[in-house]
Amino acid sequence: MSKGKNLKSEIDWAAVGAETAELLSRYLQFDTTNPPGNEAAAVQFLADILRQHDFTPHILESAPGRANLVVRLPASAGPPSLPCLLYAHADVVPANPAEWSSPPFSGQIKDDFVWGRGALDDKGLGIIFLQVLILLKNYGLPLKRDIILLIAADEETCGRYGVAWLLEHHPELIRAEYVWDEGGMGLRPANAAHYIYSIAVAEKGALTVRLTARGAPGHASIPHPNNASDQLVRALARLAEWRRPIRLTPPVIEMLKRLAPGYAFPRSLLFAHAGNRLTWPLLFPLLDKDALFSPLIRNTVSLTMLRSGQKSNIIPAEAEAKLDIRLLPGEDPASILGDLRAVIKDIRVSVEAEDMPVAHPASDSAADFFLALADTLKAVGPPGVVTPYLTPGATDSRFFRRAGMKAYGFMPMLLDAQELSRIHGIDERISVANLRFGTQVVFETLRKL
Repeated sequence: MSKGKNLKSEIDWAAVGAETAELLSRYLQFDTTNPPGNEAAAVQFLADILRQHDFTPHILESAPGRANLVVRLPASAGPPSLPCLLYAHADVVPANPAEWSSPPFSGQIKDDFVWGRGALDDKGLGIIFLQVLILLKNYGLPLKRDIILLIAADEETCGRYGVAWLLEHHPELIRAEYVWDEGGMGLRPANAAHYIYSIAVAEKGALTVRLTARGAPGHASIPHPNNASDQLVRALARLAEWRRPIRLTPPVIEMLKRLAPGYAFPRSLLFAHAGNRLTWPLLFPLLDKDALFSPLIRNTVSLTMLRSGQKSNIIPAEAEAKLDIRLLPGEDPASILGDLRAVIKDIRVSVEAEDMPVAHPASDSAADFFLALADTLKAVGPPGVVTPYLTPGATDSRFFRRAGMKAYGFMPMLLDAQELSRIHGIDERISVANLRFGTQVVFETLRKL
């Protein structure tokens, strides 16, 4: 690639997309299932690619086999602004090969898709960022700020060996004004005329709770009322019927206002006045029934794990369940634990928190990064509305925001509900077209920024 020419006429984005797909295919073949992670080999693969393009990547091991990659493209035009950090994680969630149509770590390219665990979450984004860093260097663009690429370990559990560790031990390497992370995306809801480009400026807090019921063991042929499993089942039944109150947070209110013109009456009116309490009796039922908004307006409780008994003819002395609870910003975890105990109404069932959420501020939707990304999406994407977003799941952005950085979550991809369901699901994949689109969006946004 030569420097100094008209980029619009010179960059062959279709060729870039195909090359990105080939790189991602190779990257997906590294099994980085967490636990245990073992990201080191995958990170070394990325470092070798960067070295081929005259970068000097740093690999930092937080534990044996747990590796993080940091590389920087220096600013070339002054006076420099604070850096922009491109962040993706190298670890993935487990995948059962028996459930997949293609082996989850094959990286197979077929039907214009790259298939494999992590294609969407989050190796695809990592390869897009890497490609953009190489493009920026090869074209010698006059950057006003350093661009840092961070590929980290351990996002899918707690960040202890990834971002949290780096902020504690090497904060100078990743300190930035803006962080580009996963979170929102270009989503086209069913029957919608346009895309919703949701850029995450905040996220719900992740709280893991363990319920433990204790009773008296005995022979299963002689039932008694102090069966730990029965106690736990009754407790879970009460929680399943518990309706948590609806609360609108500032990012959701702003999202509704921006989306209002695209809806017909009465949604258009109710969304436009979402901040007015007088609309809530009519607005809340609409949001509650909408799959897009329902997770964003209340604390959610999901039963994820159950354990009870060792043999079918023995009444167990103990039964255990784990709950994944996602809290709206500003919620007090201790108060939620009290609510759980009040709903369960059984002192024989203990309620204990395992992982507590990290409190963090929201990022500014009027900041230069948000505006640059919004302008790019309007210029190169299909028609849609750009809006702030509250991520219902947890990302590593919470650590960056707590450290004083402005983090934004956006996977530059165009998805529908079916493709979105593949994240953490079966047959995860990303289209070559999305890899091309994502690379162009990131490249053009950084040029503007």
